[in-house]
Amino acid sequence: MRMRSTEESAGQQPECEQRAAELRAELDELLSASRYAGQRERRLNEAIRAAPGRQRPDGDLLRQLAQARTLREGLGARCLQLSDQLQELENRLRQRRHPQQPPHPQQPLPAEPQPRQAPPPPPPPPARPDLGALTERIIGLHRRGAFPEAEELLNQAAARLAPTDAALLVGMLSQRGPTGASLHLARTAAGGTPDHAVAVLAELRELGLAEEAAELFHTFWTHPASAVPTLLAALERAGQHADRATLLWEWGSAPAPELTSLAACLQQHGRPADVRTLLRQAAGRPTADLAGLATELPPALATLLLHELAGLRPPAELVRLATALEAHPDLYRQLLDALLADGSRHRTTLAALRSAGLSTAPPGAPRSRWGRR
Repeated sequence: MRMRSTEESAGQQPECEQRAAELRAELDELLSASRYAGQRERRLNEAIRAAPGRQRPDGDLLRQLAQARTLREGLGARCLQLSDQLQELENRLRQRRHPQQPPHPQQPLPAEPQPRQAPPPPPPPPARPDLGALTERIIGLHRRGAFPEAEELLNQAAARLAPTDAALLVGMLSQRGPTGASLHLARTAAGGTPDHAVAVLAELRELGLAEEAAELFHTFWTHPASAVPTLLAALERAGQHADRATLLWEWGSAPAPELTSLAACLQQHGRPADVRTLLRQAAGRPTADLAGLATELPPALATLLLHELAGLRPPAELVRLATALEAHPDLYRQLLDALLADGSRHRTTLAALRSAGLSTAPPGAPRSRWGRR
């Protein structure tokens, strides 16, 4: 029986070696095709970026780019499958070429191990969407007046497509789709996870789709305060620091309750630099608004705001602010502390406060017999 098993193994080995050679040849061909698809994708990207004045990319270029990406990713997934199969086959061949030595005759033979089950084959790569067919389907629904169905299809595309595919579909719709479809898709993409939405934004800009990118970014402004810290973190991770600053600048003009809510959320998420930037943007509001904002902010943030104001606003406006805060002794003291911390710089402001009959004495200092000084 042992001799027969050896003969069977010897007969199977050439067959395994032939199969391994076939896999190597197929893998080499696929790797070559994958490199070519990657080169074509790079050339198409360069052609789109080279459009004069960053005008909208040509629809045919967008379709070719989508096809090249689909081909490259499919080839890459197939290469991984073949590589795993080849590695498993080569491991079996090495075991047959170098079998374990049989134990000494005087020693009892160990129990034969249970045959190992072959690992399940890797799952096939996910099917890439046909963006051209999806575009035609959306156009067809609009032509038939099936607007709710077309909108639902756009919503599904925004939720399910990868950022690169979502941006390509936006580009195709901007060229051939119904009016407003590309903008709707861009707006809807802003409602995904922060990282996904930011990635779509970057892809839209890379394709020169400035109007749709602006639509997506403006939708960020409608997010509730609780969602903004994670959105800012996603912009930071993507290197979109200008967008992060712009978003905080927009929030700086939000109504006081919403701005207060955002400042508290940023503080809870451990983003002190964003809190400072937000309050610095808010420092440009009218004096009456600033007094109301200071009363609504938590004490630590109110102190930070007042210190920012002391360094940014002219003496006349600081006097008006101090007058509005006189009914709130704690806030008035915080503003005064900020001015007295650099008395030489704020000499004019302190003199203006005294002229207005407002106290400039540091907290705890004895009051002048001549009144407020």
